[in-house]
Amino acid sequence: MNELMDVELNELVSLVSEIDYEGDGFQLLQRAGALAFNDLVEEFTRTGTCKNKALLALVFVRLADLQVRDYAMGFTTSENIETVSSMWRWLLEIAPSGQIAPVAALHSAISYEQGKGELASASLAKAFEDQKSYPLALLLRRVYAANWPPESFATMRKDLHPKVCAALFSE
Repeated sequence: MNELMDVELNELVSLVSEIDYEGDGFQLLQRAGALAFNDLVEEFTRTGTCKNKALLALVFVRLADLQVRDYAMGFTTSENIETVSSMWRWLLEIAPSGQIAPVAALHSAISYEQGKGELASASLAKAFEDQKSYPLALLLRRVYAANWPPESFATMRKDLHPKVCAALFSE
């Protein structure tokens, strides 16, 4: 992305408010974040990019939410893993400072699952550079150190994703 686009994206990110969990309707904001993620994946799958900076800004900010982040992690399947991996790699290149950790951790996890240990470690390092104690990055570091089998991620997703979807999309 060129310098002007970075400025515009940073401005749009600053306009998206974080979720207030004390207020009413926070579940609607989480749901909107998950739906925005769906829109991003759809556009990226179709075009290999996303020109909608407002959508990108919303996704970057909402990935700070545990439910939205876990929804995004659970979205990966054996059918879309290559596309989703490419999308995380692209998002990692354009993510504004302060928004990198979730993207880097998610890219790290999918890279590990694909058997790309060096890439997983490099992405994990980027997560720590952005947020030294980002919870998912800390968890992934322990998982990698314990040499969990890469296929365990798919198993965890199958268990977790339906629960996350129920929390996000049930009334």
